[in-house]
Order: sequence, then structure tokens, then C-alpha cells
Amino acid sequence: MEFSVSRSRSFRFRKIHPLIAEFILSIPDTIDMDQLSEDAQARLFPPATDDPQFDALRNEWKAYVEPDLHEHFRSAREVVAADLKQMREVKGMVELEIAPGHAEAWLNALNQARLVLASDLDFDEQKLSSTNADVTTETGSRVFRLNLFAFMQECLIDKMG
Repeated sequence: MEFSVSRSRSFRFRKIHPLIAEFILSIPDTIDMDQLSEDAQARLFPPATDDPQFDALRNEWKAYVEPDLHEHFRSAREVVAADLKQMREVKGMVELEIAPGHAEAWLNALNQARLVLASDLDFDEQKLSSTNADVTTETGSRVFRLNLFAFMQECLIDKMG
């Protein structure tokens, strides 16, 4: 997979292997708020505090902050899903172009996806840093996707500044 920035400042991932393209296409489903496990929900929407004496703060957080987070995450998911519909095959490989104005949404969605994947299998630092990602297993596939999404984030961040 190659990454570049076009003259129009669009971000391009080119020469994406079809298997990797399938992993990228999974981002919207991975972060679908209606499908998240309890662990993933807790990871994406942690309480403001666990201190029992701050019940009012937790309730205000849940009432006023969480809905905005849900909307922000949903919006990022929609941008990414729309961009993914524009993926195209070129000579047996896949290309993805991300408009400059969509980069923030992509960073948000990629981060959400990484948090969801990590939380669903209770990944610790050792699992996250594993280089043995057998994509034929569920765990290996998740490790590979986590690393792929981190790589994509790194590419975008590096060229955004």
C-alpha cells in the first residue's frame, strides 16, 4: 500500500491489496454505535469520574456531553462510509482518496475503530505490540486491523501539518 498527497491536497492510499481493502471497508461496521459491545461502549464513553461523591457530575456528563460525542462519532462514521463508497479498483488493486476536509473525520473514525477492536478482546500492550498477526484467526485479524488503522492515522497526521 502506498500513501501520497495529490496536487489538490487529497490524501491517497494506492495499491491496496483486496484483503486490506476489506479490512478498511469494515471501519463503519466496526464503529456502528448500535452494534458496539458493552466493553466498547465503556471505552468510547467512559464516565467523567468513578468517585461516588460526584454522582451529579456523572449524570450531567451523560446528559450533556455524551450525546454530543455520539453525534460527533456518527458524523465521522458517515463521512468515512461515503468516502469508502468511492474506492475503486485499479489493475487488481484498490485506491482510496480522502478529501482534505475529511481527514479529521478519518482520524476520528480510525481511532474509534482501534478502541473498539482493542476493547472487544481486552487487548493489553503486549497484544497490541504483537507482530505475529495471523489474519486467519479472529485475534490475528484484529491485531492486523489495529496496526493497519494506526498506520493510516500516522500517514494522515504526518501530511496534515
